[in-house]
Amino acid sequence: MPNCTRFRVPTLSSLVLLLLTFSQAGFAGWTLNSEGSSLYYVTSKAAAISELNTFGELNGTIDDDGNASVTISLASVDTAIDIRNQRMQEIVFQVANYPLASISLTANGARLAASNPGQSFMASYDATIDIHGTKQTMTVELAVTKLSDGGLLVTLAKPLIVNAASFGLAESVEQLREIAGLPSINNNVVVDFTLQFDAD
Repeated sequence: MPNCTRFRVPTLSSLVLLLLTFSQAGFAGWTLNSEGSSLYYVTSKAAAISELNTFGELNGTIDDDGNASVTISLASVDTAIDIRNQRMQEIVFQVANYPLASISLTANGARLAASNPGQSFMASYDATIDIHGTKQTMTVELAVTKLSDGGLLVTLAKPLIVNAASFGLAESVEQLREIAGLPSINNNVVVDFTLQFDAD
């Protein structure tokens, strides 16, 4: 009787796994869409006055391993008043020596790639924040949504409170207070952002 070779028909689960393996093998990551992204911070002065500020130039990437990094051009600060922009650039941020700030963290790259369009999830990450040559680790809670074109929308689930003194900026803030003739400037600022990443 001739030998017969049996061929096993692949199951649906194995086919899905195979497709995911090939799709992720060629996956390159995401790049920040600066026009679709925004980062704001709120300052408080004179005990009762809060002001909204933003940055106009953001850059960032997420690689296929989930390593994410966003850099902020501090010279692009926008306080809605030109002289205040100049004071923030020169006195507080000292952009001639420290032109950039950054935030970086590591997410689950496989989870990001496998998420379906419209699917969202929340997660906490240990983020490294680098301002004025000083690095601090802070816990950030993010909401991540997969977009229909394969991109990602990343927002803070809870605003982040950043203390200027933790980054060596207390003296600069005090100098700014004196020049502006204010009774006080709070060293704590509230940060919020919406970041849109396009699939590479």
